[in-house]
Amino acid sequence: MSVPLSLMRTLLLALILLASVVSTAQVEVDLDTCKTYKSIEEAMKHPEDVFILDLSKHKLKVVPEVISKMTNLRVLDLSKNKLSQLPSSLNSLTQLEEINLNRNYFKTFPVVLVELTHLKKIVISQNDVYGIPYDIKNLQQLEVLDMWSTNLYEIPDSMSELKNLKVFDLRVIQFSDEEKERISKLLPNTKIHFSNSCNCSN
Repeated sequence: MSVPLSLMRTLLLALILLASVVSTAQVEVDLDTCKTYKSIEEAMKHPEDVFILDLSKHKLKVVPEVISKMTNLRVLDLSKNKLSQLPSSLNSLTQLEEINLNRNYFKTFPVVLVELTHLKKIVISQNDVYGIPYDIKNLQQLEVLDMWSTNLYEIPDSMSELKNLKVFDLRVIQFSDEEKERISKLLPNTKIHFSNSCNCSN
């Protein structure tokens, strides 16, 4: 019995759609049992099997583009390098949950991060970052934002939409008491770590 061409097309489209859904679905992973890869060369042997990548202290000035091929990556440690930006290609890391950018040369908050909607933890402390993008509100799963010892001077009102944010570290940043109060009102259910305000009048 021959199958009508229209039915075959419908079945083919359904299979393509199903494949797309499966490829973008997040697979549950126990990170405690996952291997931590510490070199690009080793990780690229089986990029689909890389869930944790630690490239800290590698003196990196540029993020290797091949990282974008590790589409199952959950944890990325790029701390203690010489990075000043992240490539837009990292938006392919749709499963990424944690990124550590501590002690680099960032002056602006990497915009690509607000596209990674599975992020739960961002560490960008000890950088010269001075602002947070308005679209950080996209990160509805974000639980920890560590920005201690940055040059941050402005918190966007859109942060009030981060309902799952549990910890916001703002230590070693001087805010006025008024600004602290404003930030606290934006995030009433978040544990915010402030340093003592400077008394600028004296």
